[in-house]
Amino acid sequence: MKKVTWYPLDNQLFSPQMTGRMKSIDNINMMEDMEPTIFSVSEITTLIKQVLDNTFPSVWIEGELSNFKHHSSGHMYFTLKDEGAELKSVMFRGYNRLLHFKPENGMKVLVQGGITVYAPRGNYQIVVQKMQPAGLGTLYLAFEALKKSLAEEGLFDAKRKVPLPPYPFRVGVITSETGAAIQDIIDIMTRRVPHIEIIFRPTLVQGNEATDDIVSAISEFEQYNKVDVLIIGRGGGSLEDLWSFNEEKVARAIAACPIPIISAVGHETDFTIADFVADLRAPTPSAAAELVSRPLEDIVKNLTEMDRRIMEVVQNRIEFLWQQLDALSTRYGFQQPSLLVKQKNQKLTELEDRLTQQIQFILSMKRTHFEGINRQLISASPRSVLNRGYSIVYSIPDRQIVHQVEKLKVGEEFGVLMSDGEIVGEAKKIEKKD
Repeated sequence: MKKVTWYPLDNQLFSPQMTGRMKSIDNINMMEDMEPTIFSVSEITTLIKQVLDNTFPSVWIEGELSNFKHHSSGHMYFTLKDEGAELKSVMFRGYNRLLHFKPENGMKVLVQGGITVYAPRGNYQIVVQKMQPAGLGTLYLAFEALKKSLAEEGLFDAKRKVPLPPYPFRVGVITSETGAAIQDIIDIMTRRVPHIEIIFRPTLVQGNEATDDIVSAISEFEQYNKVDVLIIGRGGGSLEDLWSFNEEKVARAIAACPIPIISAVGHETDFTIADFVADLRAPTPSAAAELVSRPLEDIVKNLTEMDRRIMEVVQNRIEFLWQQLDALSTRYGFQQPSLLVKQKNQKLTELEDRLTQQIQFILSMKRTHFEGINRQLISASPRSVLNRGYSIVYSIPDRQIVHQVEKLKVGEEFGVLMSDGEIVGEAKKIEKKD
């Protein structure tokens, strides 16, 4: 047994009573014993325009867009049509810049404006002041406005979405406990992946309180922090029924949740804001269950294939190493290892002799260099000067060299340093010479 932890739009079409107004037109053409009145094309067109302007100053009309063109001037030109007729239409840029959706050919819309005549061509048309998708009204406009705002903010960007784990162990589910969605999810996952645990948090999915309940459920799973992926969804319904999943609160809660989220709201053709923000959209709750439940037999099959590949790689590696070993075992050194050792010893002896020769050569060079420097030092030594017959006079007792006679006075003692000793004498006479 699977472990489960548990605005209507007021379309008041203008219906004028034409009888009284048409009588005035009839009177124009009544002869009553008079000559017929003859009008120019401009005059009759002007009269017709006045009638239409006064009769249909503001009407709501439902139809399908065709021949739609958004001119470079900013004005929109199109045709409204149904099964039986077509109506030329224009929406000037002062009005169409306020649209919250992009009109396209084939779209059914409700427009509001006045019926008039385009005099240069004699065509009657409606000058549209308001336009909205037929049958959706305010909710649709709110949906498109929020969708555009969140898209510009970057909440729909693929780069911020988290990939689903390939092998989840716990799946959280946020949906109604009375709907078919939870039962479909349980049935599919019980059949396909009985080892996966379902953590079910029942929530409201419709009504005024559903938005806050869904946000609370997401927050609780964040705090629980023990599920690998979340499924948020419900069965199909009208735009009003699914509106809780179009609320900005829910969208931001999904975007901020660190757990990967699958949005599975409605049927395949239903799209909500939650679908765009979630990490992955599933067309139905059943499809969401299939996305997180790779069948056990597929997992076993993949593991078997991985095991086969590992064994193949290991076998190839073993065979390669055996070939290398066979190649090495046929070499001369493996056949007569003692001879190989002897050859290595001989090589080592040769290297040792070369090293000894290099050391002796370097020492000889250094010794010759040292002796040269020593001879230079000896030749520059004061002792060498004394050996050549010179002597050094110094004062007593401070033993400072006396190199001028004026440094001594008659009667003072002085010392004389010679190559083989010293003499102490007294100055009897001092004579200075140039």
